[in-house]
Parts: sequence; structure tokens; C-alpha cells
Amino acid sequence: MRKSGLRDRSPRLKASFAVTTASGISGISKDISATGIYFELDEKQELGSLIAFWIELDTPGGMLKVICEGEVARVVEEGGKMRVAARIVNQRIES
Repeated sequence: MRKSGLRDRSPRLKASFAVTTASGISGISKDISATGIYFELDEKQELGSLIAFWIELDTPGGMLKVICEGEVARVVEEGGKMRVAARIVNQRIES
């Protein structure tokens, strides 16, 4: 049984993927799960705001573009970079 106050989280995968925001800012992911992503950007984000972004995956079947919209859940400024955690609220895959 889980202790109260702990959040259920999807398993995280440490992964470095290029992330591009809808405003054209490039960043890099730190980890990703089925429900969220943690990445680093050079662009400030506001807690609670929506962020549109995509990642491109090189798969054996060809390139896939995962287009997402996320709600910014955490922002940490570190070394001039913004580390952003976002809960994915919408996604689609394009080939």
C-alpha cells in the first residue's frame, strides 16, 4: 500500500531526445514517460502554462514525429537553462 501524499507516477526512462517547442526553441529531454517529460530549454516557461513541443524519433520503420501539448508542472533554473517538467495532456504521432 502506498503512503498517502505520494503521487502515482508512470515509469520514467532516462533519454536524451531533441525537443523543439512550437516557438522554434530547441532543447534536450532528460527523461520521459507515458504521461510526462522532463527537458532543458533556453526559454523561460511559466508554471501551469501549456507548452506545445515535439520530439523526433529515428525508428527501424523510419522517422516518427511525436507532437505533444503539455502542462508545465515544474520549472527549475540551473546554469542559465530552464529545466521543465510537463504533464502530457495531448499527443499524436506523424510519420
